[in-house]
Amino acid sequence: MSAQNEILDPKDLKDLEAQLAAYAQRKHLSPATSDRWQAWQAGDRAALLTCAEELQLGENQLKDFLDWLEEIALRDETAIQAVLGQREIRTALTTRRSRNDKLKAVKTALRKMRYPRLTQLEASARAAVKALDLGRSVQILFPPAFEGDEITVTFHARNTQELQERLSRLQQRVDDGSFQRMFDVLDEV
Repeated sequence: MSAQNEILDPKDLKDLEAQLAAYAQRKHLSPATSDRWQAWQAGDRAALLTCAEELQLGENQLKDFLDWLEEIALRDETAIQAVLGQREIRTALTTRRSRNDKLKAVKTALRKMRYPRLTQLEASARAAVKALDLGRSVQILFPPAFEGDEITVTFHARNTQELQERLSRLQQRVDDGSFQRMFDVLDEV
């Protein structure tokens, strides 16, 4: 239990409950979703309320947030308010941008916390592709969530000369061994 939960006085707790009830009514939350949120510690409820109000989360989005936050907090043995207090999330919520951009930024931050290994693999894959320096006309795609052992290479060319140039550049990367890094990333899974 966090210090914030321990020192909340009854008046503040009553005010929080009223704010949660008002939000639930405004957003037409189901009793199950509302009850699940109400079961959290007061500090955690308050932190999510601040986030939910800023992002104007509806029922389904709120359920996703409940799932993700509970998973992260359980795994990391921390309070949900600590998760929502992470700098990346605070910055996303307070930066001047549209609601959709804020929502996307918060979801991205939560995804990084929820799946740190996958996030690391994605970064490694981006770096490996960039290091190949194949240009924008050649795309290298990894399987979704890195589940699989094949990569896809796509070329964009307006004529046979462009296609030959792209194929030649790719062949050079295969011959010098630098393309192997793409498969090494898959082996990291």
